[in-house]
Amino acid sequence: MTVAASVAGGVNFLWQLLKVYKGGEPPRSFWAALARIDYLEVAAFSAGGAVLGALPDILEPATNPNHRALFHSLSCAGAVIYGAFGKHSDEWRPDDRFGARAIALSYLSHLYLDAGTRKGLPLIC
Repeated sequence: MTVAASVAGGVNFLWQLLKVYKGGEPPRSFWAALARIDYLEVAAFSAGGAVLGALPDILEPATNPNHRALFHSLSCAGAVIYGAFGKHSDEWRPDDRFGARAIALSYLSHLYLDAGTRKGLPLIC
């Protein structure tokens, strides 16, 4: 949950910072740019990221060492990546596209961490 919260909050922070620099009047300093960040939004994304990072274990609780099935699989990771980063997402509004990608990265951070364990991730189930 900590990693997923950091991913979502960090992505939101960077997105907002990019919007500050690409916006109308550029800030005079980096500190002025930081003053324009909505930290409540960063916190909300962090909280949402924590929940989404825990989602695989909510859907498939770790009741035994072989609990990883569909929601912990490489095929699920591929579906999440396609859903958030596929060509169809280019048609979405930029803020919607960003939100979907931040959510996807939070979920994928859980799968990434699980992939590094001895059990790894199954292909399908």
